[in-house]
Amino acid sequence: MSDPTAPQDPFAADRPPEPVSLPDQPPQPGAASAYGAPPPAYTAAPPAYGGYGPPPAPYGAQDGAQAGGYGGQQPYGYPKNSVGVWALVLGIVGIAFGGGFVAGIPAIIVGHLSRRAVAAGQANNGAMATAGIVLGWIATVVGVVLLAALIILAVSGGWGGWDTMMNGTSSSTLSSV
Repeated sequence: MSDPTAPQDPFAADRPPEPVSLPDQPPQPGAASAYGAPPPAYTAAPPAYGGYGPPPAPYGAQDGAQAGGYGGQQPYGYPKNSVGVWALVLGIVGIAFGGGFVAGIPAIIVGHLSRRAVAAGQANNGAMATAGIVLGWIATVVGVVLLAALIILAVSGGWGGWDTMMNGTSSSTLSSV
């Protein structure tokens, strides 16, 4: 017997040779394969079309109802939450661009519509609607203050008067020439 710790030669002559099957030759019937017994023959017929049953109902469908085709997604949660988001966005835009009536007043209007939807149970973002209303009012007040300051400066002669502001020239400069 040989030493078990000694290196073993995998190509030793004491092993029986394994049958080799070339790729272009089919395996010999009755010959043992390198992996054990030959695989069993497939005798079962394939299942008929639809043998697996109907597809499962989509997520959220009730009582096994199927969703429609294209665009048939089931509605979820609160469908009017986008109104509160728009109120907040309009309020932020009104503040970011130095106040103004273009975004401030619509933020107030859309915010009140969103609060009405929250009260009716159609939305759940009342805090966002309130923030849009507050920012809309701030933007509107800042717009009114800036417009009043512009009118006061133009009438009082600040910045060289109305002519300088509109034409880039001053009436006092033209009269002295």
